[in-house]
Amino acid sequence: MTISHDTFRSGLKHAVAALAVAMSFYHIMTAFFGTPISEVHLPVHLGFALVIIFWTYRKPASGAVGVLFVVRDLLLTAMAVGGCAYLALNSAELQQRMLYFDPLTTPQLLSGSVLVFTVLEAARRVVGWPLVILGATAIVYALWGNYLPSVLWHRGYSFDAVIETTYLTQDGLWTTPLRVTATYVFLFVLFGAFLVSSGAGTFFTDLARSLTGRFTGGAAKTAVVSSALMGSLSGSSAGNVVVTGSFTIPTMKKAGFPPRFAAGVEAVSSSGGQFMPPVMGSAAFIMAEFIGMPYLEIARAAIIPALLYFISVIAMVHFEAKRLELAPEVADERAFQVLKQRGYLLIPVIVMLIVLSSGYTPTLAALYALGSLVLAQVVFEKESRSLLFKNCLQAMNDAPRIIGQITIASAVGGIIVGVVTQTGLGLRMSSIVLGISQGSLPLLLVLTMLCGVILGMGMPTPAAYIILAVLLAPGLVEFGVPVLAAHLFVMYCAGVSAITPPVALASYAAAAIANSDPWRTSLTALKLGLASFIVPFMFVFAPSILGIGSGMQMTLNSLAATVGVIALSASLIGWLWIQMNLYLRVLLFAAALMLIMPGALADAMGGMMIAVIASYCFVVSRQQGRAGRARRTVEQDL
Repeated sequence: MTISHDTFRSGLKHAVAALAVAMSFYHIMTAFFGTPISEVHLPVHLGFALVIIFWTYRKPASGAVGVLFVVRDLLLTAMAVGGCAYLALNSAELQQRMLYFDPLTTPQLLSGSVLVFTVLEAARRVVGWPLVILGATAIVYALWGNYLPSVLWHRGYSFDAVIETTYLTQDGLWTTPLRVTATYVFLFVLFGAFLVSSGAGTFFTDLARSLTGRFTGGAAKTAVVSSALMGSLSGSSAGNVVVTGSFTIPTMKKAGFPPRFAAGVEAVSSSGGQFMPPVMGSAAFIMAEFIGMPYLEIARAAIIPALLYFISVIAMVHFEAKRLELAPEVADERAFQVLKQRGYLLIPVIVMLIVLSSGYTPTLAALYALGSLVLAQVVFEKESRSLLFKNCLQAMNDAPRIIGQITIASAVGGIIVGVVTQTGLGLRMSSIVLGISQGSLPLLLVLTMLCGVILGMGMPTPAAYIILAVLLAPGLVEFGVPVLAAHLFVMYCAGVSAITPPVALASYAAAAIANSDPWRTSLTALKLGLASFIVPFMFVFAPSILGIGSGMQMTLNSLAATVGVIALSASLIGWLWIQMNLYLRVLLFAAALMLIMPGALADAMGGMMIAVIASYCFVVSRQQGRAGRARRTVEQDL
C-alpha cells in the first residue's frame, strides 16, 4: 500500500498541529500547577520546539528525494528527542555527578553531541547560516583557541569538556536565555497569538485610525500607532508587519504615500514594538535575568526611549505628508465608538499591567491576561462563541511555531555564552574594545553599535542581544555606563537588524505586501528608523531618560531629546514649513546631533541652532503664503 504525496502532507500537517497544541497545553499546565525542575522542563521545551521545526521548516519533495528527506527528518527527530529525553529521564542521577571530575559516559557524550548538532541544524532552518556559523565558530574556538594569537589565546579544551559544559551544566544550552524563553516568553507569545486570533490587530488599527485619521498623514500615523500597540504585545517585527501591514500598507498607498515609504513606515513601526513596554519582545525578559533586575523596572525605564522612537517616526510621516501636500482624511469612526464596540479587547492588557505592577511574576501576568482575554470573548462576543474554541486551537497551534525561532536562537546563544564563560572571551573582548576606544565614550558606543548591527544581521533580536550582552555590554559597564543603560543600548543595537540592509526581515516582509523593491524599501526604513540608532546614545549620555537620577533631570533631558528627534526627522525628510535646501538640512541635522551630546553647552548650542532654523523656515513659509494669496487675488481680479 502506497501513500500519496498529498495524503502524507495532510497527515503531517495535522500531526504537527497536534504536537503544537500539546506544547501549548503543557506550558499552560506548568504555569498553573508549577514548573518542573530545569533539568526536566528545559529539555521538554527544547524537544517540542526541535520536532516542530524539523517537520515545519522542510523542503517539499516527491519521489526518491522526498523519501530521503523524510528519512533525514525522522533521524533528526530521533536524535533531538533522544538528546532531550536522556537529560530529562536521568536528571536525578546527573545531579549527583561531579562536574569536570567524573568522566563522561558514552551515552552522555553521544546525547550531548547529537543534541548540539540538531540545535545547529534547526537554527539553519529557522534563522539562517549567520547564527549557525557563530555557534559553530564558538565550539571551534573552545577546542582550538590555544592555536590563536595572544589576544584570543586560551589553553584549549577537549571535546568532552566542551560537551560537558554545553550539555550538562547551566552554562551552555540550558543557561539564562533558554530558561527565560521556556518559563516566561512562551506564555507571552501564546498571549500574542490569542490576541491575533481574537481580531485585536483590526481593533488596534481601527482605534489608531479613529485617533489619527483626521490629521495630516493620518493613514501613515494610523500605521505607526496600531503597529506600536500590537508590536508592544506581540514582540515580533516581521510577524507584526504581516498582521497589521496587510491593512495599513494598502491604506497608506491609497492615501498617496509611495509604496516603499508605506512599507518602510510599517517595518519601522512594527520593529519598534520590541522597544515598547509592556512586553518588549523576549529580549527584555532575558535582560532582566542577566542583570538581576525586575522586569517591571526595565519596562519603566524603556518607556521614554520608546516614545522618542515613535515620536521620530510620526514626525517623519507628518513632514513627508506635508511635503507631498496630502490632505487629511476623515476618520470612519470616532474613538468612543470603536471602544464601545470592541474596547473589551483592552481588558487583558489592563490586567497584565495591573498584575505586573503588583509585583507578581511575568508568568502570572501573562497567564491572567490570557485568561481574561478568553473570558472577555465569552462575555462580549455572543454571536461568535461557536468560533471561540476553533480560534483558541489556532492560537495554540501558532504560538509554538513562533516560539520555535526564539527557542533555537536562545539555545545557540546558550552555546555561545557557555564558550565565552569557559574561555574567558568576554573579558578579552571588553579589553579589546576598551583599548581601541582609547578612553572615548562616544567612540566606544559607535564601535559597540557597529559590532551589534553586524552581528545582529539576519538574527532574531534575542539571539543578537545574548551575544552582545556577553561580549560587549561588560565593556560599557567597565567604562562606567550604568548597567541598565549598557544593556538597553546593546538591545537597541540587536533590534535594528530587522530594518538594516542587507538582511532586513521586517522591511522585506513589508515590501512584499506593498509590491515595492525590497532593497529600496529597506533603505527607506533605515532612514525612517534612524532614531533607533540615535536614541541609545541619548540615554547613555543622559541616563536620567531611563529614570536614573532626579525627576527634573529626566524632564529636561527628555524635552531636549524630543526636540532633537523632531529636528532630526525634519532634516532627513527635508521639510519644515518649507522645502529645505541641502545647506539647511545639514545644519539642522548637526544641531539635532548636538542635543544628544553630553553637556549643557552642547544642548544650548543645538537648541539655539534649531530655534534659528525653525524661525527662518516659518517666516519664509509665511512670506510664500502671502505671495501665493496675492497671486490668486490678482488672477481672480483679472
